[in-house]
Amino acid sequence: MDPTPVIGPGAPLRLDPARPPVVLCCLPGGRCTTDYFDLQVPGHADYSMADYLASRGYVVVAFDHVGVGASTEVEEIVLVTPRMAAVVNDRAYRFVLDGLAAGTLLPELGAPAGMSAVGVGHSMGGMLLTVQQARHGTFDAVAVLGHGGIGLPEFLTEAERNLADHPPIREQDVVELARARFAGVPLDGTSPPAPGAFLARDVPKAVRAAYAAQQSTHPFSCGLTSMLPHATDGEKAEIVVPVFLGFGEHDLIRDFLGSAAAYTASGDITLFVLPGSAHCHNQASLRTVLWDRLAHWSDGISTDRREDGG
Repeated sequence: MDPTPVIGPGAPLRLDPARPPVVLCCLPGGRCTTDYFDLQVPGHADYSMADYLASRGYVVVAFDHVGVGASTEVEEIVLVTPRMAAVVNDRAYRFVLDGLAAGTLLPELGAPAGMSAVGVGHSMGGMLLTVQQARHGTFDAVAVLGHGGIGLPEFLTEAERNLADHPPIREQDVVELARARFAGVPLDGTSPPAPGAFLARDVPKAVRAAYAAQQSTHPFSCGLTSMLPHATDGEKAEIVVPVFLGFGEHDLIRDFLGSAAAYTASGDITLFVLPGSAHCHNQASLRTVLWDRLAHWSDGISTDRREDGG
């Protein structure tokens, strides 16, 4: 059950020898593929985060979650739980990062010294990132975008709310509830979420169409876990590396400070709210403001590691 690494538009033509390289390792949200981070829209510039940051010297890597998009198909995607996805994602990113560091994956970039790896997860991908980091310590820092951990209780069934109200939450129970919730839902992403919550009103029609076209299979159990209040608070409390929390002004959740409070072991937490944005920040009008802020923060992580001898 391996995901398929996609490294292309997110690789800079060359690295700045005076600046330690930063690798942004991206995990898309529910229904989304790697195209969320590399959205190509004819006639509309700068909707690809990968292109934008690669042109500024960052390495951007993304792959589809197991069972999603170009990754290996699974017989029952509902059985893919956050812990299972975290194992696969850790394995895939360690392969990529080791290859980059050794100069074998992208020989044209050489073997960069002092490389920093920053995990970037959007929505459900942000939840999976926190599970992966807590259990496997893959990255030097994590950027969690659009995921707060306080869940979406107003959209849960009585059985789902009851599960969330009586921790610890067992993954096998989430699987069974996911089976019930998503029974009959198309696997190919043809039943999109409400655009008003995910895309702001000023997002152009062509961009909306491109966003819808990149949707794929939904990892149902992972998606439901991200909706359950405090389902992964235990993992968030174990993360000791720097944390960047990014939200849209009109995101699915609004308790931004409450979301930050879950990261009790990290002594370095940054909170950023993108003005005018709904849940899908990479399609927002001010998306490059977020990308620039994330890049600046990542540079600081790299500098701190170099000064600490990391």
